[in-house]
Amino acid sequence: MRILVTGGTGLVGSNVIRVAQENPNLQVIAALFSRKPKIAWDVETVFMDLEDETSIRQAVEACQPDAVIHCAAPRDEDRLEVDHPWGWRVMVTGTRVLAEACRDLGAKLIFVSSDWVFGNGGRPPYGEDSPPCPVNYFGFLKAIGETIVSSVCDDSAVVRIAGVYGVNWSDPEYEPTEGVGFGWLVNHYVYRLSRGIPVVVWTDHVNVWANPSLASDVADALLTIASEDQRGLFHCCGRDSVSRLELAQAVADMFGFDRTLVRAAQPEEMDLSRLQGKLTAPYDSRLSVAESERRLGRTNLGLIAGLEEFRRQLEKLGR
Repeated sequence: MRILVTGGTGLVGSNVIRVAQENPNLQVIAALFSRKPKIAWDVETVFMDLEDETSIRQAVEACQPDAVIHCAAPRDEDRLEVDHPWGWRVMVTGTRVLAEACRDLGAKLIFVSSDWVFGNGGRPPYGEDSPPCPVNYFGFLKAIGETIVSSVCDDSAVVRIAGVYGVNWSDPEYEPTEGVGFGWLVNHYVYRLSRGIPVVVWTDHVNVWANPSLASDVADALLTIASEDQRGLFHCCGRDSVSRLELAQAVADMFGFDRTLVRAAQPEEMDLSRLQGKLTAPYDSRLSVAESERRLGRTNLGLIAGLEEFRRQLEKLGR
C-alpha cells in the first residue's frame, strides 16, 4: 500500500512516516514544502505547495498513492488571525484541490483535523457528532476542511487530534516554546523541568483543558484507518483529558523531576500583553474517544501510558 503524507517534516507527519516504515506492507512518501528534514532521511519525497493547485495535482499524480494522510497545516497559527486570504488558500482551497485529486485518482483521503473545531459553547467532552463551534480562524478553517473532504471525496476519513507531543523524527533536537494551545506542551515542560527551570502554569486565557496525545499513537491510529479502509469521523487523541496544571505535574512525576517547580500562576502573573497578536484559544476542548475506539477496535493511549512511551523514545535518543 502506497501512502502519501503531507506535512512530512511536522510532528504528526514525521511520526506517521516512522510508524509506517515499521510495516513492510506500507510504502510511504513524504510531501514537503519549505521545511526540510534536519537529519538524514531514508524517505521518498515529493514537492507540494498547498497554495499552488498545479503543484498539488502533480504531486498526487506522480506518487499514485492508495491513500493520502493530510497532516500539513500552517505553522504560523497567529498569522491566520490577521491574514485570512492566506489561511483560506492553504487550508480550504488547498484541501479542496487535494480532495478532488484523490477522488479523481481513486485514492483514500484522511484529513487531520483538530479539537479546536470546538470551544465556543457546547458541552465538553465533545463527541464525534457534536456540532463544531470554533473560537478562532484556525478552528473555523479546520471545520470547513472537514466538510469539504467528506463532501468531495467519498473514500475519506476526518480525524480530530489534540495536544500532540512527542519526538519530531525529522528534527529530533527541536525544542518548542510554550503556546496558547496544548500542542508540544509536554515537550516544553520536559525541557524546562529537566533544567530545573520553574513551570508557572496559566489557568485562564489559554487552552486549559484538552487531551494530550503522543504523536506516535496518533500516527498508529491514522495508519489503522488507512490500512483497514475505515471511513467517517474519528477522535484519535489521548483518551484522558487533563488541565495544563495536571499535565505539568504528571510530567514531573513521570520523569522524576522536582514537582515543587510546578505551580499555578497567580492572576497578576498572567500578563495578557503576552497574548497580543496571538490567536484566541478555546478554554476547554476536551474530546470523547469511546466511540472512535469502538469503531477502530483500538485503545488510544492514556496520559500515563503516553508519557511512559515518550520517556522511552527520549531515552533511545540519549536525552
